[in-house]
Amino acid sequence: MVLEGGGTMEDMMEILNNAVTERLEIAYFKLIKENEEVKQGVEAVKELSIKLYENTDIPKEVRRQIEDYKDISDFIEREMQKFIYVEGIKDGIKLLRELGVLR
Repeated sequence: MVLEGGGTMEDMMEILNNAVTERLEIAYFKLIKENEEVKQGVEAVKELSIKLYENTDIPKEVRRQIEDYKDISDFIEREMQKFIYVEGIKDGIKLLRELGVLR
C-alpha cells in the first residue's frame, strides 16, 4: 500500500517500530534512574546472571536451559512492552479524536 508522500505502509511501520524501540529504551533508563527499587532489581538480575554463568556445579545443559528460558522471557517482555506502547498511542489518538482535537 502506497501512502501520501510515496511511502509504503511497511516504511511507516518500520519508522513506528524504530521510534517505539528508541522510546522504550529511553524510558527504561529513566525508570532505572528514578526508581531505586527497579535499579536494585536490575543489579540483582545482573549479579544472579554472573553467578549462574560462573557456577560450575550446574550442568551445562541445565545452564543452557535457564539461559534459553531467560532469553525467551525477555523477548516476550520486550514484545509486550512494544505492543502496550503502541496501544497507548492508539488510545491517545482515539481520545484526541473524540475530544475533537484531531480529525
